[in-house]
Amino acid sequence: MAQRDYVGRGRSTGTRRKKPAGRGSKSSKSGSGISKLVVVLAAAVLVTFAGGLWFISHHKKEEIPVIPNHKANGNGLPPKPEERWKYIKELENRQITVPSPTEPSAGGEVHSQTQLTDEQRQLLEQMQADMRQQPTQLNEVPWNEQTPAQRQQTLQRQQLQQQQNQQQQLQQQLVQQRQQQLQQQQAQQRQQQLQQQQAQQRQQQLQQQQAQQRQQQLQQQQAQQRQQQLQQQQAQQRQQAATEQAKSDSVKAKPEEKASSQRWMVQCGSFKGSEQAESVRAGLAFEGFESRITTGGGWHRVVIGPFKDRSSADSTVKRLRSAGHGSCIPLALP
Repeated sequence: MAQRDYVGRGRSTGTRRKKPAGRGSKSSKSGSGISKLVVVLAAAVLVTFAGGLWFISHHKKEEIPVIPNHKANGNGLPPKPEERWKYIKELENRQITVPSPTEPSAGGEVHSQTQLTDEQRQLLEQMQADMRQQPTQLNEVPWNEQTPAQRQQTLQRQQLQQQQNQQQQLQQQLVQQRQQQLQQQQAQQRQQQLQQQQAQQRQQQLQQQQAQQRQQQLQQQQAQQRQQQLQQQQAQQRQQAATEQAKSDSVKAKPEEKASSQRWMVQCGSFKGSEQAESVRAGLAFEGFESRITTGGGWHRVVIGPFKDRSSADSTVKRLRSAGHGSCIPLALP
């Protein structure tokens, strides 16, 4: 085969003249533009290819299993499938647990109005007001197909209904006002009854206080009367004692012969009532002195004795005075 002389060819190329720079720059520029377009096209092709693969993989049609045809049994129903899928088992064994909503916005039960917000309360009030209103009938709603006479009739009906509603509202207001008036009257009556009961209680208390004061005054008066009676009795006893002493002094002035044969006794009290005399006698008996009660002239006298002489009578008087009986005096017997 013939061989080429690459060396000489390379030398010859070095000796060639250089071409002008203008044409070479144009060719390089055109080659760079073509290469960029190629790169862009290749990238677009790759992106579309990758997108197609992703779409095919995610949107793949599920293969529908072909159930073989079986002959129907006597009941005419197809037999149960032999294979059970996993999702069927999961559905059969799955326990349905519905969480009970706690918030009223989720459909839960509202136990108290405090759980609602202000907007929810307003909505509830509006709904309740709408539910209380009477529903409008279709024949009362005007529409474009009605004639002018029908429209006037419907308008008149609406006006009548409005008037009836207004009358009902007025009646309800009147009923409410009457109820309020009745409640106020009942409250006033209760207050009056309470005031009357309080006044009666106060009057009863005043009457009780007055009765107690009267009883105290009566008791004081009775005590004063008793004291006065005792003082009068003591004064009478003193007067009697003074008279008896005067008599005894007159007896002392008699001859000694009569004095030697004279008998004496000791008197410890003279009373109008027998109860006082008995009490004095009991006191003397408690002190150990034997006494007796003599009556005469409407007086009950408590006496001790008789004694043979004046000295024995004086000794008993001293003993009685030392025991606390200062009203005892000696008396000569006739």
